[in-house]
Amino acid sequence: MRNPVKEKLLAGQHSIGCWCVSGNPLSAETLAAAGFEWVTVDVEHYPITVAAAADIFRGVQLHGAVPLARLPACDPTWIKRFLDAGALGIILPLVRTVEDVRNAVQWSRFPPLGRRPYGGGRVHFLYGRDEYIAGANQAVLLLVQIETPEAVERLDEILPVEGVDGYFVGPTDLSLSLGLPLPGLPSARRDELVGSLAGRIRAAGRIAATVGASAEQAAQLIQQGFQLVSVASDLSYVQRVAADSVAGLRRRGLM
Repeated sequence: MRNPVKEKLLAGQHSIGCWCVSGNPLSAETLAAAGFEWVTVDVEHYPITVAAAADIFRGVQLHGAVPLARLPACDPTWIKRFLDAGALGIILPLVRTVEDVRNAVQWSRFPPLGRRPYGGGRVHFLYGRDEYIAGANQAVLLLVQIETPEAVERLDEILPVEGVDGYFVGPTDLSLSLGLPLPGLPSARRDELVGSLAGRIRAAGRIAATVGASAEQAAQLIQQGFQLVSVASDLSYVQRVAADSVAGLRRRGLM
């Protein structure tokens, strides 16, 4: 088994993807067919079940994209279920301590790196038991979110933990927790903090990931050192096109 996105990132390259927040497999498949290299299912903030995510993973992989999932919590039950459903990468939210990070590794990696059990599931039929167990530790992308003041304060302790591939800077929740203006509003302090986090993550030999809102912003984030960057979600695309269409109709007096 292979994860071409992880291979690119470990080679020092960048990778652009998109989020699926609708929970709709056809929507996610459309994003993959458009050419995005990966699609992340956001299970943390949206009511998406494991079964729905498995269907999304299937559609994404049909077009050669890599399926990722942001989980509801850094919890072994969620980690096991979404990896068994076929996610080739997971993003774990609300991590605050080095112990949280070590637990993430323990439940995401098979022995000897961790304690993840083999549950079969969809991956059994995709890869076969022996191939999956032999290859998953190398292929699965493990990203831990940096989005709390505690994680920022303990970053020097957190970054060296073995088994973590990279760290995902969550600019919105980080701004909320620090009392800074949210992304989209001007804030030199926030921008400086986000950029410094990217530098520290890369200096530790880890992948730096974050979320953007446009191609222009993605380019800026990559210049700051981020490698894994999103540009939108399926619903943001729908909202943008729908709003433009309604505005055009109103200009013509049709609405």
